[in-house]
Amino acid sequence: MTRCFALLSVLVLAACTATPPPLPPPDVQVRPVTARDNLKGRWVIAQVDGRGVEGLWLELGGEGLATSGGQARAPTAPSRAYLGCNTWYLQGWTRNGDKLMLGTQGSSMTEIGCETARMATETRVAAILGEAATMELTPPSRLRLINGLGTLDLVRPGG
Repeated sequence: MTRCFALLSVLVLAACTATPPPLPPPDVQVRPVTARDNLKGRWVIAQVDGRGVEGLWLELGGEGLATSGGQARAPTAPSRAYLGCNTWYLQGWTRNGDKLMLGTQGSSMTEIGCETARMATETRVAAILGEAATMELTPPSRLRLINGLGTLDLVRPGG
């Protein structure tokens, strides 16, 4: 009876534990992103520097920066990121070849505090996203962002 209860406890705990979306393994299809690749939409951040994370995402709206002649303007489709506690409202995004640059100048972020470990992850992700990153794509649903500060693995939900 005790063994059955222990097995049942393990199964219940496994079912109740939230897991990040599955991250497809990289394979021979990994390639640099090109101008033809559609990056718009929501991407779940599944790993930070190879470590699984939950609940973080990056949403790329209309391509282009949301500044015109030095004046900020609202992007037609906003770009934003949820980093675990706070939402970062970006000023658009651009790509130059296989490089992604987010519009961080003039961006804003909510200022909700959270526990120390989650805040450390948020700070790390924001630092990585704040610098230009090389993009690698495993079509159709895996995107890796790499720069000197770290690596983010993103997955398109339902992709």
